[in-house]
Amino acid sequence: MKNPSNRQNGAVLIVTLVMLLLMTLIAIGSMRGTVLQERMAGNLRDENLAFQTAEMAQRDAEQAARNRSIADWQTTALTTAWTNATTLSNQGQATYRMNPLPGVTIRKAGDSIEAGVPVTTSVIRIESKGLGSSQDTASTPAASSTVNISTLYIRR
Repeated sequence: MKNPSNRQNGAVLIVTLVMLLLMTLIAIGSMRGTVLQERMAGNLRDENLAFQTAEMAQRDAEQAARNRSIADWQTTALTTAWTNATTLSNQGQATYRMNPLPGVTIRKAGDSIEAGVPVTTSVIRIESKGLGSSQDTASTPAASSTVNISTLYIRR
């Protein structure tokens, strides 16, 4: 007659291998979750950076609008060219463009609309674009977050 303990030696090995397989599957699942969370955090950071660079471009454009006279804005033609904004190193890329809105005047209540009186306001559309720092120009720029901001700036 065979010894019963000899027949059970293989069962312990199989149970151990099944438990090891289950632990491996659990570890792989948790690693996938961790990698996904890392990617989401990186994308959130990149989107936040793109928004901040777009705001920096907006401030640069507003400063450039303040540096020009109202008469200059009233005779400026529309443009489609983007201007690079000043940004910090490794902090994304920011551009802006400014277009005056001709024929738009803003008057305070009680102001006269007499002939010969110069217009004292100018309305400028400022569009700014901020790109996140993960932009890979070698492959596709769509890999990065892009934020567009458009405002109207009133120059008085």
